[in-house]
Amino acid sequence: MFKKSIFLFLLLICFGSIKSQITNFKEKFTLPNNVNETSGLLFFNGKIITHNDSGGEPNLYEIDSLTGSLLRTIAINNASNIDWEAITEDETHIYIGDIGNNSGNRQDLCIYKILKTDYEKNTTVDAEKISFSYEDQTDFTSKPNNTNFDAEAIIFHENALLIFSKNWINFQTNVYKIPTSIGSYSATKVSSANIGGLITDATIHNNNIMLCGYDTSAIPFLIYISNERNSGDAVFNANFEKYSLINELEQGSQIEGITSFGNGRYYISREAVNNSFVTLDQKLFEFSDARTQSLSIQKIGESKFTCYPNPVVDKITLNSDQKIILISFFDILGKVVLDKKNPDKTIDISSLSKGTYFLKIKFYNNKSIFKKVIKH
Repeated sequence: MFKKSIFLFLLLICFGSIKSQITNFKEKFTLPNNVNETSGLLFFNGKIITHNDSGGEPNLYEIDSLTGSLLRTIAINNASNIDWEAITEDETHIYIGDIGNNSGNRQDLCIYKILKTDYEKNTTVDAEKISFSYEDQTDFTSKPNNTNFDAEAIIFHENALLIFSKNWINFQTNVYKIPTSIGSYSATKVSSANIGGLITDATIHNNNIMLCGYDTSAIPFLIYISNERNSGDAVFNANFEKYSLINELEQGSQIEGITSFGNGRYYISREAVNNSFVTLDQKLFEFSDARTQSLSIQKIGESKFTCYPNPVVDKITLNSDQKIILISFFDILGKVVLDKKNPDKTIDISSLSKGTYFLKIKFYNNKSIFKKVIKH
C-alpha cells in the first residue's frame, strides 16, 4: 500500500524542500606544481585526474582527493598535447579532448580514447584516436581569440560525445555531436544557447549538466542545465541557470575544469594566473548543488537502480543490480496508473498522459525505492 505520508514526503522533496542553488563552496587545496595549467577534471576510483593544456606533456596526473598530493603520472605513448582541454568517461573508457582551437585554424582536432583497465594497471598507455572537424566551419584562417570554433568541454551523453564550443566572437555556446568509435567525423551541431561567456569545461551527473567558464569581465560562473528537459542531444532545449562566482572567487580566476564526485557534489579547478592584474595559484574547490542529487529514497548498501531517459516520451529502460518483482507508477494524486510484475527491461508507457509520476520499485528482497519521472 502506497502510504499517504510517504507520498507527501516525495512531493516535499520534489517540489518544496530543495532550492535551486550552489552551496558549501570552499577551497579544497592547492594543486601540485605539475598541473599549474590544469585544464580538465575527472573523478575516477576515488581520485582526481587532471592534465595541462597547450604545450604540456601528453600526461594524465592522478591526485589524492584528500591531501592533494600527486599519486601517479600516466603518459599517453602515442599522443601529443597540442591543446588538451577536457576529459570525460563512459563505462569502459576515458576520453581526452585535444580540442583547444583559440585561433580557429586547427585541422587536427581529436579526442584520445584509452581503456580504463589500461589506465588502472599502467603508467604508460596507448590511445585510440577520434578525429573530427566542425560541419559548419569553412574558414581556417588564423584569428587568435576571434573564432567561434574553439572548445574546451566534452561530456559522454546517450552513447555519443557532446562538445561545447567556446565562442570568442558572439559568446554563445554551440553543442556538437560525434560518435565514440574510432574514425574521422564531421561534428554535427545539435544545440545552441546565448550563455554570455566562454565555456571551459562540462560534466554530467544524474543527467544534469553543469558547465563552468568566465565572462568578458573575467568573472567565473557556473551554468546548470536540468535533467528535466526533452530527451535527445539538444541539451539547451530547456532553460539554463547561470550562477556568478564573483562572491566565491576572485575576478580573473580562470576556472578550467569541473567534475562530479558524489551525489550533488562537485570539484572545480583554477589554473595558475600571473598577469598585470592578478596573481593566483592553481587551486581545487568544491561545492554542492541539491538540484543534481538523486531523488530516490534509498538506503546505503541497498539496491542500485536507474531509469532512462528522463524525461521520457514512450518507453523507459530500467537498469538494476537486483531483480525487480514489481514496479508501480503513481500520478501526483497518489493513484496507481500502471503496475508491472517481473517487468522487462524496457516498459512502454505511451498510454500514460503527460505529467509527473512517481515509481515505486520493489525488489526480490522486499526492499523498495522511489523515483520521479517526467512523461512528455
